[in-house]
Amino acid sequence: MSALRRHIGRLRGSKSGVTTVEFAIVAPVFLLVIIGSLDLGQMVYATGVLDGAVEKAARDSTLETGNTAQADEIVENVIGKVLPGATISSTRKSYFDFTDVKRAEPLQDTNSDGECSTGEKYVDENNNGRYDEDVGLGGNGGANDVIVYTVNVRYTPTFAMPLVPLDWSERELTSTTVKRNQPFALQDGQGSGEGTC
Repeated sequence: MSALRRHIGRLRGSKSGVTTVEFAIVAPVFLLVIIGSLDLGQMVYATGVLDGAVEKAARDSTLETGNTAQADEIVENVIGKVLPGATISSTRKSYFDFTDVKRAEPLQDTNSDGECSTGEKYVDENNNGRYDEDVGLGGNGGANDVIVYTVNVRYTPTFAMPLVPLDWSERELTSTTVKRNQPFALQDGQGSGEGTC
């Protein structure tokens, strides 16, 4: 029994192996911090590159000779270098003026429910024959129109965070810019036809 006590006493005072235990505790946390930093860095860098590419594509598209398909392709090429395998989609909406962005068509809301109810009248400003919560039309519009250009990018991160309960296997970045087309012709006026819900 006394030999066992002496052996336990020696183990208590021994410091060999402490570094291994400390490393085993600290290493996973340290690796998570490194991988998280790389993941965040990739996302921040990709966001900056995306914003720059979207701004350039939108500027190029505002010219009379602007080619929206070519501008979208430039964005895809730039993002493809930063986020290989990313899925990229873009939309353009045109408005008559900046004040029209995301604005609903004028509605005579007689029952005050905020919706286009049967029998209520509205002004069909975008001439599409139906009431719209957003007067914007799809596409790049015409001369002097205001364009809202949005690009969405879905990608799988290179440095995904392991052992995290959240599903971070796929990310989405969005960039939006608003530009006015060059005044290369007279701007088409807004519609004033009346419609009924």
